[in-house]
Amino acid sequence: MKKELKEKFPKWCADMEQYKNTTILQGDLDSLLGCAIEKFVKGNEINYFYDFNKLYVADRTNEKKAIGIDLALHKGSSWCNHVIRINPDDYVNPKTANINAINNISSRNYFDKYAGSTALMMWSYYGLKLPDTEEGKMLLLCIDSGFLGHYDSRFKRVHNKYLKEMGFEELIDLLEHKQKSDFVKLQQDYKTKTNIVVNNEGYLTTLLPLDKLSVAFGIPLELPTQKFTLKNKFESGKGHVAHTKSKGEIDGLISFALTGKYEFKYTAVN
Repeated sequence: MKKELKEKFPKWCADMEQYKNTTILQGDLDSLLGCAIEKFVKGNEINYFYDFNKLYVADRTNEKKAIGIDLALHKGSSWCNHVIRINPDDYVNPKTANINAINNISSRNYFDKYAGSTALMMWSYYGLKLPDTEEGKMLLLCIDSGFLGHYDSRFKRVHNKYLKEMGFEELIDLLEHKQKSDFVKLQQDYKTKTNIVVNNEGYLTTLLPLDKLSVAFGIPLELPTQKFTLKNKFESGKGHVAHTKSKGEIDGLISFALTGKYEFKYTAVN
């Protein structure tokens, strides 16, 4: 990641103390790889699972502060790739590590956003070596369909700009030599859009091919083996910017993200 961009991230990101925090996983590959990166770099392990309506915990005695991974938290530390402003003056959690927050992206300039994954952003921030194989590099771009912007003439310039700022010129070259269909096939082969869920017994489960993905990324991907129990329930909702001018109009926010230029999704305290 270029120095000018990296220095704009919250100070907690640069704290390399080992085993200081836990992480909050939510139910997709982007969050799981982000959690794996936190463990690989800092030793921080998953202790919470968030599914937008509920928060589950594994070890209730663990008092370490938690970092949300691929979560647009309204309070507390989190890595996030979402657009979290309706208007440019909306409050932004100062502990959110998020390129779109740094660049003042809102519904008004929505298509100037970083449209890559949280995991790719973390990979760049921590200066990790790209996977050794071409397939591994492609899989990084498959997460959150982070390749799509390159193949749309409306967004290619912005897409490449962010990859350059993140120090990933090599990935731009890879995209130039591949077709969109190559990435779509890889998403299907590796089931990258498969969810992670809590089963009826309280254990996390997924059909993601974790062993194959671990080899491809060069970082171990694994689910916690502990049993998870319910900690909190939340209200979830959706809205439209035509009816809500600021996210400050929503009481008790836990998380908030635009899901398109005009639509948003949130969770709040019941």
